[in-house]
Order: sequence, then C-alpha cells, then structure tokens
Amino acid sequence: MNSPAAGTRAAQAASAATAPAAKRLTRNTLLTLVRREFWEHRVLWMAPLAVAGLLLLCALPAHVHLDMIDAAQWRDPDHNAAVFALAQWGLAAPHFLVMAIVLSFYLLDCLYAERRDRSILFWKSLPVSDGVTVGSKLLVALGVVPLGVFGVALVTNLLFTGIWNIRASIGHSDALVLWDTVTWLKAEAAIALLLIVSMLWYAPLAAYLLPVVAPIVERLAFGTHYSGRLISYRMHGSWAALSLPHAFEHSFSQAGHGRLMSASALLDGLNVPAAFANIDLWLGLLAAGAFAFAAARVRRYRDDG
Repeated sequence: MNSPAAGTRAAQAASAATAPAAKRLTRNTLLTLVRREFWEHRVLWMAPLAVAGLLLLCALPAHVHLDMIDAAQWRDPDHNAAVFALAQWGLAAPHFLVMAIVLSFYLLDCLYAERRDRSILFWKSLPVSDGVTVGSKLLVALGVVPLGVFGVALVTNLLFTGIWNIRASIGHSDALVLWDTVTWLKAEAAIALLLIVSMLWYAPLAAYLLPVVAPIVERLAFGTHYSGRLISYRMHGSWAALSLPHAFEHSFSQAGHGRLMSASALLDGLNVPAAFANIDLWLGLLAAGAFAFAAARVRRYRDDG
C-alpha cells in the first residue's frame, strides 16, 4: 500500500522531470516562431546583406585620389583616429537607416500578411498563444534583427577598411582610413550603446505599429490621444536621453582647433546611466507591453470573429 509521503515524492519527481521539458518546448516554440518571421519576411535578412554588398562595392573603384588641403594635418595620429571613427560610423549609418525603414513596414504588415496568405490558419492550429506569437514578432524587431544588423555592419566595416588599406598600400587610393584598433573598439562600443538604448527607447513605437487600431480605440473609448503624443515624443527623445548632442559638442571641443573630433571624448560624453535611469524609458516599456497586449487581443478576437 502506497503511503501519502511516497505519493508526494512521486508527484514532485514527475514535476521536476516535466519542468525542463516544458522549458525546452517553450524555447523551441519561440525559436520556430522567430524562424517563421525570417521565412515569411525575407527582406529582414536580405536588406542588410544588400546594403553590405553595395558598401563593399564602393571600396572597389578604379582609382581614388583626394587633394589634401593640409598634408601635415593628415599625418596627425589624432586626426587620423577621428577620420577612422567617422568612417566606421558613416559605414554603419546606412545599415541602421535601412533597418529602421524595413522594420517599420514589417511591424505594420506582419499581423496582416498572415491573414492575406491564410497561413494564420495553420499557425493558430498549433498550441501557441497569441501573446507568444506577438511577442516573437517584437523579439525579431527589437532584438534579433538589430543584433544581426550590428554584426553585419561590424563585418562590413572590417572588410571595407581592409580593402581600402590594401588599395592604399599599392597606391590605388589615399591612406585616409588607416586601421586603429583602439579607435575601432571605441567606435563599435558607441554604436552598440546607441543601439541598445534606441531599441529600448523605440519599443513603444514598435509595439504601437502592430495594433494600428490602438489610437482609434483610444479616441473612441476615452476621447483622448495620449498614445499619439507618446509616439511623437519617442520619435526624437532617445538622443537627448543619451546626451548625444552634448557628447558631440564635447568631442569637438576636446579635439582642439583644426581637428575633427575626439572619439574618446564622444564615448565618455554619452550618459548611458542617465539614459537607463530615465523614467520615460521604463514608462515606455510599460506602454510597449500594453500595445503588445492590445495586438494579441486584436489578433485573437478579429480572427475568431
């Protein structure tokens, strides 16, 4: 005859055995949903590769020569470091500009594309909640794609600089973008910090684009338009949260007369702790959660209806 203690131990053992399996199932489900987004929206990975290819083609002209206004200035290591940092940021800018455009259209379309091609019928037949599905789309837009674009931009910068330096060594181009490991690390660190804060800052905007009916519902139900004001503020507030304008001003003042800027001063001028301590950042994440919840409810009840 089994005792109650033995039954309790058996139940605990069964629970302990099923917990890892449940975690693996959740992880595998989320991974499948993320892969689904790249299967159905190929522009998410094709656009960064296309931008990288075009930038690398720009490093392969027949011959490049720029007339130097002040040759002594270009021999200054600090000046070369500033040019190198600006080159890294300039090469990264097209990647993130295209990413912003692609993700905007992706977020506006992703919940409707599955209805147009009827793939939603298959995915809703699986034991996956609408909340997890919407969460996977936000994870792609705010995490997977930005991280992937950062990696592609980093590799592109390395290849572009390598090609340019090889061409400079054989006399086919001017030695304007000489390799500087310390400056490269600082430039990439600045890009990474800006990317992290920007993704957190723009999370409400990303979630807002999913249920585009949110401002209409708010206006009809409450007669207000706070969500629109929030998004308008989010469109330009991230740079101020990082003190980026002040950091640029500080970098130019620290560089000295006749020099472009100081990459070290720019990195030091970025007020990352203040950005994470900004209450608007965290309130925005709460708003992003509310918008994501609204998107999940819209997806559920619209299709049920």
